[in-house]
Amino acid sequence: MERLIELSNVCDISAGLVLRRKEAQTKNEIAKVYKVITLKSFEDDGWINLEYLDDYNSIELLDDRYITKENDILIRLSNPYTAIQVKAEQAGFVIPSLFAIVRLNQKEIDSGYLSFMLNSDTIKQSYFKNAMGITIPVIRMQTIRETQIPLVSTSEQHTISKISDLMIKEKRLHQQLTLEKELYNKELTKRIIKGGNKNAK
Repeated sequence: MERLIELSNVCDISAGLVLRRKEAQTKNEIAKVYKVITLKSFEDDGWINLEYLDDYNSIELLDDRYITKENDILIRLSNPYTAIQVKAEQAGFVIPSLFAIVRLNQKEIDSGYLSFMLNSDTIKQSYFKNAMGITIPVIRMQTIRETQIPLVSTSEQHTISKISDLMIKEKRLHQQLTLEKELYNKELTKRIIKGGNKNAK
């Protein structure tokens, strides 16, 4: 029989920082400028887009619990409830209260595997059903703590984690290709309008 584990038994789970509590209002109040994760930087395909981070002026050095660490898992608390595994190059950013922070405290769980499972349709649907709020349904922290995932062997977890990474890379490449194609088409359209079909290249 497949063994299920509850997140609260293998992870430390908390909410991100309420930004206004530590935000400097004047230049003289600034103790440190951080990069902060935003909803726009949180790609639905499962990666953090570093181009859309914002600057955050803090009145003090922030507690480490609000700063991303490699292998953290961040869960967007509003729809579509995407989970993202933090990579090494994404460490050191401020995590706002728009996201839940999931930090593993057991070696038997691979963070890539866990983020893959948290992005499954089954878990996302359960989050949607249990979300609170009418305008913007938000997941309760307790719902995340009570989330259960199947525990497979370590080798299987590593394999699934690698497959998940490849899937995300493929989606990123496809997104990049789409953007480049759009830019090409815009430039082509400009040339056609400006110089006619003969001058279009």
